[in-house]
Amino acid sequence: MEKEILNLFLTKNKLKFSEIEKFLKIRSNKLDYHLKKLIDKKIVEKNKDYYSLAESSEHLIPYLSDKKSVLPVILILIGNKNRAFLFNREKRPYKNLLSLPGGRILLGENINDAVKRIMKEKHKINADFTKINSISLEHIIKNKKVFHSFLLILVTAKTKDKIKFTEINKNKNKIIKSDYKLIKEDCNKEIRMKKIISKSVDNQG
Repeated sequence: MEKEILNLFLTKNKLKFSEIEKFLKIRSNKLDYHLKKLIDKKIVEKNKDYYSLAESSEHLIPYLSDKKSVLPVILILIGNKNRAFLFNREKRPYKNLLSLPGGRILLGENINDAVKRIMKEKHKINADFTKINSISLEHIIKNKKVFHSFLLILVTAKTKDKIKFTEINKNKNKIIKSDYKLIKEDCNKEIRMKKIISKSVDNQG
């Protein structure tokens, strides 16, 4: 029910209790319960007679959908196509395989920020972003069905820290296939990605 309430704010900036009740065709006591929960979580706020999405929760808007979406992640290459820093994954998918370090780009981060954070938090390595190598779309299939989709942003980074490198050719069968392919084929590539800063403009009532 909370998700249904939030979906109303995709097209409306603010709504009265009676309007929400009418749109969702829900009993007032049940609606009141869920609105109070959203207010307690600081997702929705109330100002006089109107409810609206809290400014701190605006980032939820792109995710208010029942459809599963592609997850963008960066993969960080420190090394070259013959030797690179890899680690043994402990999580699915690809558990127990060698992987490039990587992760999500957090809200407000640029690529350099993400590289520094991921390498420091996950691997205790001080690293600096060098370039973006490539962008690829990966679908992971099981029983002829896609159950994961990733937008892979391969970047190169450098470090002055002492780290252990993995021989790529010798460990081919232990490395995630898509990571191996990216290391071998895209190591020397470089592309540009624009960063656009936009002001939020919303004229909906």
